Amino acid sequence: MQPVDRHTLHELQLLPENSRTASIFAFYNQTETLGGSDYLKSIITKPKGTLDDIRRFQKLLKTIAARPNAWQINIAKAYAAAAESYFALSVAHSMSQDVVKHWFDTWLYSVKNKGEYYRIQSGVLATLRLARAVENTLNNLSETVIPDEIKEDIDQLRKFIFSPVLSAFLKRNDGKLSNGSIFYLDYHFRISHRNEFRQMLDTLYRLDACQAIIKTARRHQLTFPEFDPRLNGFRADSVWHPLITDAVANNFSLGSDQPVCILTGANTSGKTTFLKTCGILVYLAHLGWPVPAQSLRLPFTDRLFTSIHLSDDLDQGFSHFYNEMIRIKQISQALSVGERCFVIVDELFRGTNQEDAFHCSKTVLDGFANFEGSYFLVSTHLHELISHYTGHSQLSFHCFRTRITGHQFQNTFKIEEGAAFEKVGRLIMDQTGVTALLRNAKRPSPE
Repeated sequence: MQPVDRHTLHELQLLPENSRTASIFAFYNQTETLGGSDYLKSIITKPKGTLDDIRRFQKLLKTIAARPNAWQINIAKAYAAAAESYFALSVAHSMSQDVVKHWFDTWLYSVKNKGEYYRIQSGVLATLRLARAVENTLNNLSETVIPDEIKEDIDQLRKFIFSPVLSAFLKRNDGKLSNGSIFYLDYHFRISHRNEFRQMLDTLYRLDACQAIIKTARRHQLTFPEFDPRLNGFRADSVWHPLITDAVANNFSLGSDQPVCILTGANTSGKTTFLKTCGILVYLAHLGWPVPAQSLRLPFTDRLFTSIHLSDDLDQGFSHFYNEMIRIKQISQALSVGERCFVIVDELFRGTNQEDAFHCSKTVLDGFANFEGSYFLVSTHLHELISHYTGHSQLSFHCFRTRITGHQFQNTFKIEEGAAFEKVGRLIMDQTGVTALLRNAKRPSPE
């Protein structure tokens, strides 16, 4: 799948808008280190480009999940942060490429500037602690078949950690390290083996991010999606929105013979939440991550498009309807060049009058039905559109029903086949007190 645009990242709440907002990233972020959190945030914006890439990453996660303790690099967050800070330390005197001069300059600096030398010493000791933790993890994995996704990183780590020089220091007591040893290790870590040091930190963060995904999957009983090149359809069982407490689970499927689904339901019935849930499922599946579902089977998709929360563009002077049309054009361009798309549109063309909305919606839905290998979820309030497509061979109808009793209503939040025609706008207006406020408003007395 190609990376999605910022619009879809925002609509599906994949990344947080600020530190206080809920997001899919925060849902999975059970990392132990700041670097692990940063790595998790970076990979959530990069869906896998091929089905093989997805399967490689799934295999890595499943292998770690089978023996999570063996893959854990047990290092305190403070020591990991200290090692990262030490790697970034810029001290001019220690950057000499000549070993003897490096020793002398560092010794001289330690005498003249004890505070700066302490930063080097503490950084070296933190890095040694990290190296010992990595060594222990590598020993735990000695009999494990390393997945291809991370094999090169593990092989490079073994060369670095089990090298004669570093192995000798890892066996020593840190409290007995002389200044000369500190000087030597500083040169070893930050100059002669700087790339290997960086790679050790990056692998720590990568494994921390993978462990976070696995912890989330175990805590919330997530499941790995199945991609089948022979599968012509989308099938999700007991799917739920991960950011909603006690979310109602639903079953849903789209077949290749009916790739377009028209979704209906009253306001507050759950349509928009369900559309977002499907978008999140498709996106997470193409990351190779476990998803909030009992099971999910789907084909590989080239592009994911959502159009859920479009608004006017005041800076450009564009109306809501114009932005809707531009979004549909982007989708149409991708479809026209043969890309397999999963398209989610909430209330198609709600930014215009009913007559134009019907004409434009019909044109778009007729067009969508012509593209084999793509799937479309479109919600609407246009009853004329529902009547027009009743009995259409390539379109299916699903809905969220609302039970209305007198002046009260109750949403089931369960998706069903068919169309729903309930209207609750007036009831919501009454229940929120708007009707009473307007009817009983006091008119200002004339002066």
